Amino acid sequence: MTSISSCNRRVFLQSLSATALLAATRPVWGEAVPAIGAQLYTLRKEVVKDLPGTLAAVRKIGITQVEAFPTVYTHPAAELKRIIEDAGLTCPSGHFDYDKLDEGLDYAKALGLSYMVCPMLPNSMWNAEGFAQAAERYNRIGAKAHSLGMRFAFHNHNYEFRPISRPGQADTNGLSVLLERTDPKLVFWEEDCYWVTQSGNNALTLLKQHVDRVRLLHLKDRQPQAKASFDMSKDSAFFTEVGTGTIAWPPILKIARETGALLFIEQDQTTLPPLESLAISYRNLRKYLA
Repeated sequence: MTSISSCNRRVFLQSLSATALLAATRPVWGEAVPAIGAQLYTLRKEVVKDLPGTLAAVRKIGITQVEAFPTVYTHPAAELKRIIEDAGLTCPSGHFDYDKLDEGLDYAKALGLSYMVCPMLPNSMWNAEGFAQAAERYNRIGAKAHSLGMRFAFHNHNYEFRPISRPGQADTNGLSVLLERTDPKLVFWEEDCYWVTQSGNNALTLLKQHVDRVRLLHLKDRQPQAKASFDMSKDSAFFTEVGTGTIAWPPILKIARETGALLFIEQDQTTLPPLESLAISYRNLRKYLA
């Protein structure tokens, strides 16, 4: 990606400053069009090459919020916060690896996050005991996050939906274990609509069932030829831009708008350059949310 020069970036950001200041003083969901964010994992190669330039390009698309992820935590929290704000963006949420949750609490607080999110569990924990163990830890991390003025959430993929047999009882799955064994006042859910759909479940149905737990949504679409599975190999990679696949977005976004859930575009892989892909999803989301 071509870097944006310091001069051009400064001029661009100056033109945004008044708008950004006004936006920062209003509730997100009080705006005519709800805020649309981007999970920076979509741009994981770009942010390594040029983080300020990439963020400026994200803001130029029209996106106003980003969700951070571990690659950008090589910057001290105060520095990363300044870089994000200099781009005219806010960062209400960030992902932290499961084995770095405890040490990530102070960093998340310093970064000014509202939500600290665990993106997934280590493969060795994709079983009944592992999900139960994770639920206990999530409760503890959730309580610590709460004490620091933040909220804690976990993010799903499709492996959480694989049936787990229980002798003498009905089958369950990892998602059910996490939701049932965590305190709903301390542990929330970032629902990834693609991965729910890829598991063979319905993202809207689960959103309705757990509307009080879903405080954040990941938005990417699913190609028509996709075959449902609990596998996370390349055979599950049927990603496409929001509005170009099979997921019915209007009813999902209607509920999200009513609850104030944060929206983040995140596409694990793109056939187009990631910024172009992001722009397509953003434009389609604006149409749905207008």
